[in-house]
Amino acid sequence: MGDYSRRTVLIGAAVLPLVPSRLLATGDMRMVRDKEIIWRRVMDDLSFEHAYVRQGPSGLSFGGTVLVSEKGAPLRIEYQGDCDDMWQTRKVALAQTYHGSAASLLLEHDGRGTWRRNGATAPDLAGCTDVDLGVSPSTNALPVNRLRLAPGASSTIRAAWVRFPSLDVEVAEQSYQRIADRRYHYRSLASGFEAQVEVDEDGFPTDYAGIWLRLGAGGLARQPSAMHGQPGFAGALVSPGPADDMADVAADFGWLVGGWSADVFDYDPDGEVRTGAGEWWFSWVLEGRAIQDVWISPPRALRCASCAPQTANNRYGTSLRHFDRDEGLWRITWINPVSGAVNALSGRRDGNRIVLLGEGDGDSIRWSFNDISNQSFVWTGERLGKDGTWRKEAEFRLRRIASMRAVSPRQGSV
Repeated sequence: MGDYSRRTVLIGAAVLPLVPSRLLATGDMRMVRDKEIIWRRVMDDLSFEHAYVRQGPSGLSFGGTVLVSEKGAPLRIEYQGDCDDMWQTRKVALAQTYHGSAASLLLEHDGRGTWRRNGATAPDLAGCTDVDLGVSPSTNALPVNRLRLAPGASSTIRAAWVRFPSLDVEVAEQSYQRIADRRYHYRSLASGFEAQVEVDEDGFPTDYAGIWLRLGAGGLARQPSAMHGQPGFAGALVSPGPADDMADVAADFGWLVGGWSADVFDYDPDGEVRTGAGEWWFSWVLEGRAIQDVWISPPRALRCASCAPQTANNRYGTSLRHFDRDEGLWRITWINPVSGAVNALSGRRDGNRIVLLGEGDGDSIRWSFNDISNQSFVWTGERLGKDGTWRKEAEFRLRRIASMRAVSPRQGSV
């Protein structure tokens, strides 16, 4: 996208619990109203944005969902950001889907000049005071409210400019001049792009130089959003990548992050083989120090009271994986509320295979990931028989259906 694209996308609203606080707005210190806004990119009618802004206990939260037609393909972006009570950007988290792939980005600022990108220190962003999303007019409100320029005054800032769909982050020098009570002159110092931006009483754009036009604004519902990666439980759980202290072992399971479809084979003791389908989703969680999955068989599209028992064994559960540094092992706990199964295993990566050992119903069990690649693998579940031989109980043949910029498979052992 060109420079104009910094204001080009549709955002589905997400919300946070309502906790009033006093924030700085254009020209004075006062409350900023909780509200949601919808914009349309009138320049080419290729995108919309439906955004929200909400007061929090110590600052402001903003975000939403962006939809745009990018080179003829749907691009969806969900984002959420936090500012302190001086309108300094502290965090912006986003997730996007484009051409069948998913990706995410997390930018964090400590308020003292240090930025982190996906958990890693980002010295190239030093000096940036704001985040500028290249697909949204909403982030213009951040410097407008933070600077509180007097009429006729101007200021130059450094912003962390996020480009889409690449999710590259560049330092962008920008200037804002307040030319009227609710009108600003914006200029990109690098490209020379200029625009006049009309804003409302809370500093949010209403007309962005004929590129974006606000279509409506209204009160904000209190109901939390269920959007992936947005505020609430999912936002507290899901992480965009591994923590820095996981760098040496992240690749063991990091390649799984994203989504997989499965052909399911369940092997009964009497020799019967029951086939079915499944879906398997993985994400970094808990500040990037663990990997969690959700395993569903039959997949959601096929689940119903009448059809589930007739296919492969019914599973809708989750596993949590964390690395035990004292033992040099990955520890895995699997919980399936459908059947009541709870299994604990541990193991390590060994070349192109991961082998995990544990106990189930008093027997030794072995789970393994085999023939690992970025696009496919085979999972096998086995039980140790009384005769000392391993009997295959289940096999899942997986194919990737979505990626989240996963860590590439690492060759060699842990």
